[in-house]
Amino acid sequence: MRKKLSLLIALAICLSTTTTSFAAAENASAANNNSSIVQVDNSTLSLTMYDAVNNIEKNNTEIKLMKDKVDYLHKQYDLDHEVATALNTNVAGVDKIQAKTQKIIVPLKDEQSIKNQQDALDVRLNNLKFDMERQYLNILTSNDQIDNINKTLKNLDEQINKLQQQINLGLATSDSLNSLNVQKSQLMNQIDSINADIDNSMLIMKQYLNVNLNRNLNLADAKKEFAIFDDTNTASKIDEAVEKDYGVSQSQTSLDIVKKQQEIYKQYDNDIKGGITGTQSDLLKAQNDLVAARENAKTNLWNKYYTLKSDENAIETEDLNLKSAQADYDKAKSNYDNGMIDKLALDSAALALDKQKNMSQRAKNEYMIVQEQFKYMLDGHASAQLSNKSIGTSGIEY
Repeated sequence: MRKKLSLLIALAICLSTTTTSFAAAENASAANNNSSIVQVDNSTLSLTMYDAVNNIEKNNTEIKLMKDKVDYLHKQYDLDHEVATALNTNVAGVDKIQAKTQKIIVPLKDEQSIKNQQDALDVRLNNLKFDMERQYLNILTSNDQIDNINKTLKNLDEQINKLQQQINLGLATSDSLNSLNVQKSQLMNQIDSINADIDNSMLIMKQYLNVNLNRNLNLADAKKEFAIFDDTNTASKIDEAVEKDYGVSQSQTSLDIVKKQQEIYKQYDNDIKGGITGTQSDLLKAQNDLVAARENAKTNLWNKYYTLKSDENAIETEDLNLKSAQADYDKAKSNYDNGMIDKLALDSAALALDKQKNMSQRAKNEYMIVQEQFKYMLDGHASAQLSNKSIGTSGIEY
């Protein structure tokens, strides 16, 4: 019996200190037909946004490794639990404190480690999904923006040619071309900047999906359906979210474990070896950590809520700009139909309207992602550090 116990303890110590890599990840469940990545040819992958988001869990290397660690921690718990069950703390000569710690405290810490890793996995997976939506939608809106800029450049060339004819006839001065040429130069430079941003988003998507970086991604059209967040009783919702936050419950569990450890020292040590004093220090730290966890969770929630409201205000601004652009186009269309302006002026108004539609949709996409993040935080993940990065670039005015 003693040999078996010694062997189990040795194995427990070995697993606790090992630094070797985790076992290979378990095979992920097969994706349904609607969520699989569709291969078009050897160089192109065709994706919907649903595909891109839902294939992260199956394909992402980081997520697989985090799942491996959960499996490892379960094995560690099983071994420590077996050791704890086999221990007889009443045998003469046994170190009571060490034995009780092995029997009571170690399994509790193992359980907490498993829960911590599972929560970290859930948070990381959802962070990747939120960011995947951002990158996907940024590519789409940026492509639309480049299309609008190219059409605007063509429109500018026509304006320049028209003005050059007036200059040749002496109806305008040569310096009247300056503003158009400057605008054209700015737009051409902006295309390079937007293309670099698209390339970066493509790279991130490929990394998230563990796709060969040389593969092309063909993205189906997508957008976020806009709906205002119901912020009725927000303060109460946040208070409730703090109490069910995993970070808070984790801190409470740590405090409970320290209390149990202190009870062991009180029963068997009487502070002869300073064990009670040590656990008192640990207890104070655990209590402070619990207070800090609650404050951190509440701060995170309010910050995300304020970000949501700021994005809501941005949508209102973009929608007002959209109404103004629509009114300008309607007026230009009426003037064109009545022969008061030429087709070039009408096209300019149409391009301005299309640009503003793009800006409005970009703002709504970002708002809906932040809203999803806030709801996720309210549902027990207030301690989660979720990105506040907005979608893409706003572009210069033109």
